[in-house]
Amino acid sequence: MATKEEVEEGLKKVANKLDDPKLKERFMKFNKTIQFSFKDMGLNYCLIFESGAVKEMKEGAVEKPDVFVEIGCGTFLGILKKEINPISAYSSGKIKVKGEMTDLLKLQKLLG
Repeated sequence: MATKEEVEEGLKKVANKLDDPKLKERFMKFNKTIQFSFKDMGLNYCLIFESGAVKEMKEGAVEKPDVFVEIGCGTFLGILKKEINPISAYSSGKIKVKGEMTDLLKLQKLLG
């Protein structure tokens, strides 16, 4: 079973992917909030994006995130370790997402 600390480290890795100049450029106009819900651990985290960077990562939920991701901690960490294919996880229902298609494609870049 994953720990809260492992989940937080994973989210920091996602945020740090924007250190890559090419990826950062793709996110320059992405000013949105992505909420991750880890129901298996009862955790919610929000990543608030602004001008090509994660401005804030905070524990808790927001009322209307731009993108909502429901995912198990093991699946999340497996995707980050490249042990689980994110498209396969989505297709099998291990990931549930809500948001605009363009935002979901951005999420795919961060998790892939």
